[in-house]
Amino acid sequence: MTTAALPVIDAQNLQIRVGQHALLREVTLSIAAGERVAIVGHNGAGKSSLLRALTGFNAVDAGALSVLGFALQQAHARPPRELRMLRSRIAQVHQGLCLVGRLSVLDNVLIGGAARSPTWLTWLRRWPLHERERAVTALRRVGMAWAAGRRTDTLSGGERQKVAIARALHQDAPVLLADEPTASLDAEAAEEVVSLLATVVAERRATFVCVVHDLDLVPRLADRVIVLRRGQLVADMRVHVGIAGELREVLR
Repeated sequence: MTTAALPVIDAQNLQIRVGQHALLREVTLSIAAGERVAIVGHNGAGKSSLLRALTGFNAVDAGALSVLGFALQQAHARPPRELRMLRSRIAQVHQGLCLVGRLSVLDNVLIGGAARSPTWLTWLRRWPLHERERAVTALRRVGMAWAAGRRTDTLSGGERQKVAIARALHQDAPVLLADEPTASLDAEAAEEVVSLLATVVAERRATFVCVVHDLDLVPRLADRVIVLRRGQLVADMRVHVGIAGELREVLR
C-alpha cells in the first residue's frame, strides 16, 4: 500500500475512558482523504469524545488511532511539539467556537495560522503582513471582512460562527472537524452556515468530519454517516435519498 492510499483517519478497536466510564468502546473506522463524514447519535453517545480523540485531547486507553499518520495512542511518549504540529494540520469549528471575545475578529482569524509564525510574535499579536492579508481573504470568503476590526463579542451567533469558519480557512489544514456547527443558531443563520461549510469543504477538498444533531442536514454536509450509541459504532452508511428517515429508525 502506498502512502497516498493510507487513510487520513484510522481507528482500530479504539477505547477511551474517564475513570470507570467508557466514552468510546472498540470503535473501528477508516476515513480516506477528501471524505465527508457525519457523526450522529443521542446525547452521551460519544460523538464529541471521538472528535476530541482525533486531536489528542482525549487520551487513547486501548486500541489504536492514527490521524495523518500520527499514532495518537503513543502521543504521551513523543515530544509535545509533534502533537502541536498535528493539531496545526487539523482545523476545528468548535461547538463553543473558542473565539476570544475581547479580541478583534481579525485577530481571532489570525490565531488559526499561529503555527506558521514565531511564538513571540503570536503572543504579542504582531502578525506578519502576509498572514494579515491571508486572514482578510478568509474573512472576505465568508462575508465577514466588514467586521475585521470589530470586537468578536459584539457579533451575533451566526456571525461568530462565520468567523470560526474563517479561522479554519486561514489555518489551511487538510482535515476539518466541526462539532454541531448549527447549534443555537436560528433557521436563517443555520442555513447560511451549512451552505458555507459545504462550499468551503468542496473547494478545499478537505477531509471533513462533522457531528450533526439535525439529521435533515446530513445530506448537505456528508457523503457518509456513522452512528454511535453508548460509545459504540452501530452503523456506517453511505448517504442516500431518505437517509434522514433511516437514521431516525436506527436511533429509535
